[in-house]
Amino acid sequence: MLKCILMTKMIKVELDVENVNNDQTKYWVEEITNQYADFVVEDVNITGDKVAFSIGSPGMDDLTTDDIKFRIDEYLTMNEQPFKLKNLKVV
Repeated sequence: MLKCILMTKMIKVELDVENVNNDQTKYWVEEITNQYADFVVEDVNITGDKVAFSIGSPGMDDLTTDDIKFRIDEYLTMNEQPFKLKNLKVV
């Protein structure tokens, strides 16, 4: 039997924040996958002043950091955040 393994290109997102609520922020990050059903989120890490996670889309090998930055900016605009955003970095 032939196995096909689908690799998802993951892109790192880092938000410098203030006044973060860990539980609400984890929920906020996970909700990205409900807003954008084609995305998966992994490795969510929330500290006092930083929110970091990896995001990707299965089957979209040509996904760029600019694509992700556009979507995250859009998500930030459309949804209230449980923190104060100081800076967004997509690498």
